[in-house]
Amino acid sequence: MHRSALLLLLYLLTDIAWASQPASGTFVAGQSCEAYQSFRKKTNPGAVKTEPGREYRIREIDERDYQWLRIEMPGNAEPLRWVPADCGDAGALEPASSARRERPQQSAGVCQTPGLQDSYVLAITWQPGFCEHKLAKSKSKQKPECRAMESGELNIANFTLHGLWPNKKECGKNYGNCSRTDIQLSEETLSYIKPWMPNFYFENDFGNYEWKKHGTCQTDMDDDAYFRKAVTAVRTVNDSELGQYIRANIGKNVERRTLQEILRRTHPDAPDSFTFLCTDNRLHEIQVHLPVDFREGPTLAGLIGPRPSRTHGPTPGECSQERILIERSGR
Repeated sequence: MHRSALLLLLYLLTDIAWASQPASGTFVAGQSCEAYQSFRKKTNPGAVKTEPGREYRIREIDERDYQWLRIEMPGNAEPLRWVPADCGDAGALEPASSARRERPQQSAGVCQTPGLQDSYVLAITWQPGFCEHKLAKSKSKQKPECRAMESGELNIANFTLHGLWPNKKECGKNYGNCSRTDIQLSEETLSYIKPWMPNFYFENDFGNYEWKKHGTCQTDMDDDAYFRKAVTAVRTVNDSELGQYIRANIGKNVERRTLQEILRRTHPDAPDSFTFLCTDNRLHEIQVHLPVDFREGPTLAGLIGPRPSRTHGPTPGECSQERILIERSGR
C-alpha cells in the first residue's frame, strides 16, 4: 500500500475509534482537572482547568467508552474542552443521537442501581500535594482544610480519604448517583473520620458529595458504616510498609520503582492495583483497585486480596516521572 494511502487509512481508523456524539446536560466539577482541546494529544492551550463546584454545559461525549465529556468553558479562546467524566458529576447525561440513545439509557439505569458493584476503587489523598498543586491557588477556590494547612492551623502528615467508589465494569467510571440522600453521621463517626477526611473539621459538603455520588450505590452499609470502612481502609494503606516509607520521606523525592518494589513484596501483582497520581512530579493521590469483598485492616495483603485487581488502561494524571516529590504540609 502506498505510504500516503496508509497514513490516510490510519487517520480514518483513529477517527472512527475515537468517535463522539452530541450530548446535553450539566457537568459539575468535583475537582480541578486539565481541560483538553484534544484528549488524545493532551493539548491544553492556556492551561485551562475546571473549577471545583462550578457547573458547565455538556456538548459531546466520547462514544468509545464514555470516559470523556466535551464541555463549554466560557471566557477561553477555545471554549469547548474535553475533561474526564470522573472529574465530576454529569448527572442525567443525554446523548442526542437517536441511533445511539438506547445503550446510554439502558446502562444509565444499571449504572445508578445500588448493590450491583463488582469492584471498588479506594481514592487516597496526599493532602499537602493535593492542596498545593491540584487545586486552584486562589484562596476563594480552595477547600477550608487547604487554607488551614497553608496558615499552619492544620498539619497533615498522613494519607487522607478522597472516596471509596463502588464500580461496575459495564459502566466504566460512571457507576454512581444511586440516591440523593444526604449524610447524617453520628458524632462518634465524625470523631473517628475527621483526622482522615479533614474537610469534616470545617463542613460536610465534600463528604456529602462523596456519599451521594458513591456511597449510595452500595446496599450493605449506612453512611456511618461506609465512612468508617473507607477510613479504616485508608489507615491500612497509611500504616503499611508503603505508607510508612512515603511518610518517612516527607519533603523528599522518592523513586517510583522503589514504591513498586515495596508493593511487590506485599504481593507480586500488587503494583497493578495501585495508581499513583501526580501534578508534574508531585504526589497528590493514590488510587487502589480492590475486589468487591475487600477486607480493610490489618494488612495491605488482606485489603487487596489474594489476586489483586488489575487496572484498565492509563488514568489521567498518572505519575510518569521516575522521581516523585512528597510535599510537606504548610508553606
